[in-house]
Amino acid sequence: LPLGYASFERVRLGNCVFADKTRLLYDLIQTDTPYFLSRPRRFGKTLLVSVLMAVFQGRKDLFQGLWIYDQEYDWTPRPVIRLSLASTGAKNPESLKNFLWSELNFIAKINEIKLEERELSSNFLSLIRQLNIKYNERVVILIDDYDAPIQDYMKNPNLADEMRETLKDFYGSLKSCEEERGFVFITGVSRFAKTSLFSGLNNLTDITLNEKYAHLLGFTIDEFSELFKERMEETLNYFISQNRFTDLNSVADLKKRILEWYDGYSWDGKSSVLNPWAVLTFFDRREFDAFWLETGPPSFLETMIKSGQINIANIFNDNFFAESMNIIDIGNKRNLKALLFQTGYLTVGRIARHGQRIQYFLNFPNLEVRASVAQLSLSLEKHIQNPLLLTEQGKAILETLINRDRAGFKSAFKSFLGNFSYRTFTYDENFFSMMFTLAVTFSGQLREPQKEVEGGVMDLHLKSRHGDDFVIEIKYVHLPSRKDDNYAAKTKKLMKAARDKAFQQIERRRYYFCFQGKGNKIFKTALIFGGRSKVLIDFQEAQNRRLEWDEFHQTYSVQFSGGNAE
Repeated sequence: LPLGYASFERVRLGNCVFADKTRLLYDLIQTDTPYFLSRPRRFGKTLLVSVLMAVFQGRKDLFQGLWIYDQEYDWTPRPVIRLSLASTGAKNPESLKNFLWSELNFIAKINEIKLEERELSSNFLSLIRQLNIKYNERVVILIDDYDAPIQDYMKNPNLADEMRETLKDFYGSLKSCEEERGFVFITGVSRFAKTSLFSGLNNLTDITLNEKYAHLLGFTIDEFSELFKERMEETLNYFISQNRFTDLNSVADLKKRILEWYDGYSWDGKSSVLNPWAVLTFFDRREFDAFWLETGPPSFLETMIKSGQINIANIFNDNFFAESMNIIDIGNKRNLKALLFQTGYLTVGRIARHGQRIQYFLNFPNLEVRASVAQLSLSLEKHIQNPLLLTEQGKAILETLINRDRAGFKSAFKSFLGNFSYRTFTYDENFFSMMFTLAVTFSGQLREPQKEVEGGVMDLHLKSRHGDDFVIEIKYVHLPSRKDDNYAAKTKKLMKAARDKAFQQIERRRYYFCFQGKGNKIFKTALIFGGRSKVLIDFQEAQNRRLEWDEFHQTYSVQFSGGNAE
């Protein structure tokens, strides 16, 4: 298992598991087109760059048994500049410049070239041109994690922008050496605006959402099944011998569970891949867990969630962005959807095409990510031990809601809350709203929390498998002390008053009007929390109404189905 390996040579000489992607690479390297590929962390970007490095160094011996080995390819070594910015250690623009200068100087020395320019960008350009002259070959340029110094400081927009400016000047050199440079391949997590890569580098081709290269990183299900067939059998036997996961009775059961946890990443909306780091770690530890979170969540996301700048209930839903929205502008919170997609917290669920316009609808990839989201949302110190149980409970909560089973809902929701330490609870509407949203999220069917409609912003909208719409308003009630002699009566009165207020708000603000006219039933739903033990849910079927604009009074009149004006 090449866990943590980033060197192609080490993987091959160590007889490690390796998914052969050389057929796709062969198509890429036939031209001198500059390419950019964005993928989340721990997806094998650095290993991919190492594979390309070996190709251009002419290391054919390392490719024996792989697809490219038997192709008609010229294995003549070419000059290569390989830079990795994943761990620069830079705390400011000056230290970033020092790191880049050190890397360029190292490459120059091993090629017996002397750099005399003072400016960093001039040295980069000089290195490219001197390598071209010395070897009489166009220079291959491989840049891994080009945006890491920006990503490291996303929680500090001013410093992140300073890092971007430094990289902008550095990468700008690539525009001035089109005749001397050959194949260019650049990886990163995000596609940042104004870094000279996308605004200055001629003909840069972004293959991030290119259907042909959707499987360039990660294990496809077929690759996974072939590469880990024996390990799945060994792991199943181990579980049986240890009397663990007793519901897994066959390799097929184990495979299904692994796919639930670690599959689901998609960049074409059709097929999916498994997270390679998570899969390797699972077989190494023989445990189901959110291993991806161990590598460290994006610091900007962790900071924003813990500081309350963003509400999980507002962002993790089935929403979409256009491809043009995939370019990040530092400090712009409207980029949050794209950032969550690029960092791996959301993935492409489906793609809709409207002529030349393409919309990418986003969703959670798998259980591991859902667990990571809950982990961050609740600021839990320990990992959630059984996200699969949370998924089953989330489905039960959703099922009881759409069946309008009041007693069942109360029981299911209390069971869900029992998974979390009460020390993490905050007794207010935002907390219980988030817990309910997380429960539905774990069910895999979250739809449009905090949906903005003509009358205001509703708390949540859910659609049942039968097509019924549930417009949900959530309230929290501060209950009297249990020592109060009239505790029961006062509690009942407060909960019912909150329920009535929720129904009135849905009606007064016309939250459900946009769902009318489709032949479906609409249920106004009041969800009232009173601490961790009191839950009230109630339903009212909405009457069929429609809005008509009154030009004279400059207002809307609300029409009942019978035609009587209100």
